Amino acid sequence: MSLPLPSTPTSQAVGSQTFTPPPIDGSACFSQMIDHHLVHSPTHPLFRYKSTKSEGSPFEELLWSDVGRAVHRAARLINSRVGSLLPGADLKPVVAILSSADAPTYFAMAHGIGRAGYTAFLLSVRNSPAGMAHLLFETNTTHLFIGNDRANRELARAAQDTLLESHPKYHLETLEFPVFGDLYKNDDAHFEALPAMQTPDLDSITMILHSSGSTAFPKPIRITHRTWIQWTRTTGYGDFDLCGEVIGLLGMPFFHAYAAIVSANACANGSICAVLSPYGDSFTAPPETLVAEIISTQCSFVFTVPSNIEAWSRDPHAVAALTKLRGLLFGGAPLNEEVGESLSEKGVPLSAVYGCTETGCLTKFMPARSQANEWNYFEFPPQMGGIMKPREEDPGTYELYAETTPTLTPAVFNAEIEGIPVYETKDIFIVHPRNPKLFKILGRADDQIMLSTGEKTNPGPMEMIIKSDPMVKEAVMFGRGRFQNGVLIEPAEGHQIDPADLEALSSFRNAIWKSVERANAYGPSHSRIFKEMIVVSAPSKPFLYTPKGSVKRQVIVKMYETEIDAAYEAVEDASQTNIEPPTTWDYPNVRDFIEKVVSSVLGRGLADDDDIFQYGADSLQATTIRNAILRALRQDNISVTNISQSFVYSSPTISGLAKFVSSLGDSASQDIDSYNEARKQRLEEMVAKYTTNFPLHRPTGPAPKTEVAMLTGSTGGVGSAVLAHLVALPSFSRIYAFNRKSRDGVSVKQRQLEALEDRGLDTSIVNSDKVIFVEGDTTAEDLGISPELYSEIRDSVTCIIHNAWRVDFALSLSSFEPLIKGTRNLVDLALMSPHPTPARVLFTSSVSVVMNWTAPTPVPEDTLEDTTAIVMGYGESKWVSERILQIAGEVTALRPVVVRLGQMSGGENGSWNQSEWLPCIVRSGEVLGVLPTTDGSISWLPLSAAATAIVEMRNSPYTTLHLCHPRPVPWSSIFEHIAASIGAKTVPFPEWFSRLEGSVDAGSEVQVEQIKENPALMLLETYRAFASGVGPDLPFRDATGSPMLETSKAVEVAPSLREDKLGRLGKDDADRWLAYWRKTGFLQTV
Repeated sequence: MSLPLPSTPTSQAVGSQTFTPPPIDGSACFSQMIDHHLVHSPTHPLFRYKSTKSEGSPFEELLWSDVGRAVHRAARLINSRVGSLLPGADLKPVVAILSSADAPTYFAMAHGIGRAGYTAFLLSVRNSPAGMAHLLFETNTTHLFIGNDRANRELARAAQDTLLESHPKYHLETLEFPVFGDLYKNDDAHFEALPAMQTPDLDSITMILHSSGSTAFPKPIRITHRTWIQWTRTTGYGDFDLCGEVIGLLGMPFFHAYAAIVSANACANGSICAVLSPYGDSFTAPPETLVAEIISTQCSFVFTVPSNIEAWSRDPHAVAALTKLRGLLFGGAPLNEEVGESLSEKGVPLSAVYGCTETGCLTKFMPARSQANEWNYFEFPPQMGGIMKPREEDPGTYELYAETTPTLTPAVFNAEIEGIPVYETKDIFIVHPRNPKLFKILGRADDQIMLSTGEKTNPGPMEMIIKSDPMVKEAVMFGRGRFQNGVLIEPAEGHQIDPADLEALSSFRNAIWKSVERANAYGPSHSRIFKEMIVVSAPSKPFLYTPKGSVKRQVIVKMYETEIDAAYEAVEDASQTNIEPPTTWDYPNVRDFIEKVVSSVLGRGLADDDDIFQYGADSLQATTIRNAILRALRQDNISVTNISQSFVYSSPTISGLAKFVSSLGDSASQDIDSYNEARKQRLEEMVAKYTTNFPLHRPTGPAPKTEVAMLTGSTGGVGSAVLAHLVALPSFSRIYAFNRKSRDGVSVKQRQLEALEDRGLDTSIVNSDKVIFVEGDTTAEDLGISPELYSEIRDSVTCIIHNAWRVDFALSLSSFEPLIKGTRNLVDLALMSPHPTPARVLFTSSVSVVMNWTAPTPVPEDTLEDTTAIVMGYGESKWVSERILQIAGEVTALRPVVVRLGQMSGGENGSWNQSEWLPCIVRSGEVLGVLPTTDGSISWLPLSAAATAIVEMRNSPYTTLHLCHPRPVPWSSIFEHIAASIGAKTVPFPEWFSRLEGSVDAGSEVQVEQIKENPALMLLETYRAFASGVGPDLPFRDATGSPMLETSKAVEVAPSLREDKLGRLGKDDADRWLAYWRKTGFLQTV
C-alpha cells in the first residue's frame, strides 16, 4: 500500500467560503475529486468565459455543479455508446477523442471517459493521418469520438484507411462527439449522480497523451492515476494561494498537456480557468482578440505561448492590459529576448514555466519574482524531482533529468543515473550568473527545434527525405524561437547556384519542391516548410562537417544567420510570390486567387465555405494567407492601411475572404450579384432545413375562456416591460415567463425582480398568481423542461411572444443556428395546441433585416424575400426566423406575427443600458465637451410604449409589422437639450467622431483607464459607420443611417401608437434618461 503524498509548502483555498479542497494525498483519484466538488463546492466556478449577453457582467461562469454534472452525463453517454466496463476486467478499453471542441465540453468528455472506468486518449487534431493511425494501433484504441466538423471527420477517415492498409483486422468504432448543450443543461431536475466509485490502483493508467509527433511518429504517453494526482498538486510548490484567481487558458487546446495540467490544478486549488466561449464559432482566436478576452474575463494570470506574447508586444494597448496581470506565464518554447526584456521593463510580470508531457511541470508554478532580469529563468523545487547534471562535453551547461520522488512520478523512463531510472529531457540549461537556484534553457541535446508557437520539430526525418533528392547534398532545418521552420540546403555537385541570382534561386526551389513536399506530408502540420523558407548555400560558404562526416548543425546555422534573418523578413513582407494577383478585383477572379493562396498554404484544397481553422490552419498559416493577400493588393496600388490585422479570422473561408477582398478592389461592384446569389443560397438552405415536416394541427378541445401567454426573454428590457403589461391585462390568466438558466445560479424570479426594479416597473408582479417562471432552453426539442410542464404549456397557451435572442453583431449565421432551431421548436409547440386554432406566435425581429434597404421609399411592412438588405449574422438569423414563421403561416394553420423592432429608448424611469451606443455618446460629451449633431431624424420608441404595442399586435391580421415611433423628431431637438444639460457644445457628427478617435493616447499604458472614463472608445467602429452614413443626402434614412420604416399597419393594429395616445419624443424623455444615468453614476454632471 502506498504512503500518503506529503502536504505541499503553499496551502491552497485558505478561508474560501465556496471551495472545499479535495484530498490530494493519494486517497482519491481525479474522478473522485470531481465527485467531491459536485457535493462540497457546487457554487464555486471552474470555467469563465466572455459573456454572450449585451448587458450585465462581462463574463459568464460554469460552476463545479455544472461541470460535475456534465462529467456524469458524459460518463453515462460513454457507457451507453461503448458499454459498461465489466467488473474485474484486466485491460480497460481505450476511448480516444479527436475534437476541436470548446474547453468545458472537452474537459467533461475527457474526464467522463475516466469516470465511466475507461482510459481516455486525447489526440491532437494536427496529427498526420499516418501519425494518428500509428497512435491508435499502439494504444489498441477501441472507440474514437470525433468532433462534428468536417476536418476532423476527414482526418479520422484518412487515419482509418491508413490503419486498415497495414492492419486489415483492426476494428475501430467511431462515435460522434457531443456538443456543449448535450452535456451542460440549463435545467435538469431529474439529474441523478452516478454511484460512488472505488479508488482505483494508483499505478493503473487513467489517461493517454502523446508526444509532439516531430520524431518518426508521435509516441503515446500513458499517465497513471498517481501521476495525474501529482499534477493536481503542482501549484502547491509555487508562491501563491490560487483559489479564486482567474487563470487564462484562452485559445489553448485541451488536448495539450499545458491546458490539461492547469485544469487539473484547478480541481485542487480552486482557481478559475478562463476559456473561449462555448457558444463561439471557433476555439482559436488572433492575439488581439485574446487580449480582449483577458480583459473581459478579468484574468489575474495568463498561460500562453511566446508567439502570442510577441504579437502583443507590438500593441501598446495590449501591453497596458498585460501590466495589470499578476503573472504572464509562457512555456514550450523560447521568448524573443528583446521582446521579453522590453515587456519586463514596462512592468509586464513575465515568468517562464518548464515542463513536458512525460513529467508535467517541473518548475515552481507561478513564482513571485522581484527581479526583472529573471523573467526567462526557471526554479526547480526539490519536490519536483528535477536533476541538473553537468555536461562534460560543454562545461557550464547542464542537462535536465527527472527522477521519481514521493511527489513526482515521470510517465516515461528512458535512461538511468547510477542505476536509478530517470527521464532524460535532452534539454540543455545554463545557471543564472548570480542566483544558483535559477536556470535558463539553452537548447536541445538532440537538436529538436522549438518554435515560438510552443510546437516542436525533430529535423532528422524531414531532413533525410529532403536529402534523398539528387539535387541536395545536405539539409539543415532551422527555426528555434521563430514562428515557422526553414531549411538550409547545400546543393549536390553540379547543381550549385548563386543564391543572389533570384531567377536561379527560384528554379532551384521549384526543382526540389516535390522532395520538400514529401517531407511536409511526413511531418506534423506545424513543422511545414514553405518554399520561401528554403535558403540555399553559397559556393563561397560551404557547409562544415565533423571528421566523421556529420554536419556541424549549430555552426552552419550561425554561419548563415544573415541569410536566415533575410528569409524571415521576406516572409513578413510578402508571401506566396509564385501566385500572381488577380487580373481584376471582381469576385470570380479574387475567389480563384484566394483559393490558390489557401490551398498553397494549407497544402490541400478546401470547399468555398470550409472554415480554414476547422481544417488545421494555425496562426502562422493565417498570417501567411494575410500577407499574400496584402501583397497582391499593394501591387495594384489598393490601400491596405485600414485593413484589420485579423481579417483572416473574421472571414475564415475562401468565399468569405473573396467577398472581403473584392470589396476593397476597384471592380468589386461588378460582382455584387455573384456574392448576393451565393449568400441567398446559403440563407435559403437554412430556411429549408427548418421548414419541413411541420406537425399537423389537430384540434381536440374547446376554445379557451382566457388568454395564456408564453413570453421568452422576460428579464431583458423589452421583455420586462411586456411582462408588466401582460400581468396588468385582465384577459390574461397566466403568463409563463420563459428564460435560460443563469450561469451564476441566480433564480429567474430574482433576475426578474432586479430587471423590473432597474427599469422602474412594478416589482410586485413577480409574486403574481398569474406569473409562472420557467427555466428552460428553446433550442432543445422538449424546451429543456419536464414532460409534464411541456404538456401544460402546450395545452393552455394561446399566445407565444418570442423575444429572447442573442445580441452579438460579430457572429456569423451558423452561431445563431441553435436559436433558429428554437424558433422552429416554438412553431411546433404552437401547432400541437389542442385548441381550435394554434397559439399565435409573435416574433420580435429587428431592423437589421432591412439595414441595407436601397429603394427610395420607407421599408414596407411586408415579407422580405430579397436577402440583399440584410446585414451581418445577427440580421441573417432574424431573417431566417422570419421566413420560417412566414412559410409556416402559408402551409399550416399557424398565424404568425413578425414585428421588426427599431431603436428602443429608455424605460419608465429613463433606464437605458449604459453600455449601448447612445448612452456612451452622451458620456463622451462630458469627457470631450462636445456632442454630435446631424440634420437627420430619429424614431426611437420608449420601452413602455413598445411593450404595449407588442401585446396589441398579438392578434394582428398582418404577418409583418414595424415597431418604431411613427412620428420621428429631429436628432438636434434631443441632442441640443442633452448638450445643454451636461455643459457640452454640439458639433457635426464627423467632427465629434474625429475628436473621439483622437482622444485616446495610443502610446500610453493608461489607455485602459481612458476607455473606462470614456466608454464610447470601445464603439469606434460603430460610430465610424455612423459618421460615414449621416447627412441629408441619404433619402429615407434616419440620423444614424438606418432605413426609415413604414408603420401604417402597426398603427392600425396597435391603438397605443396613434397620435392621440403617443406623444413625440422630447425633452422630458431625455431628462428621464439623464436622471437615470446620473443615479447610476454613469454621468458625473449634475
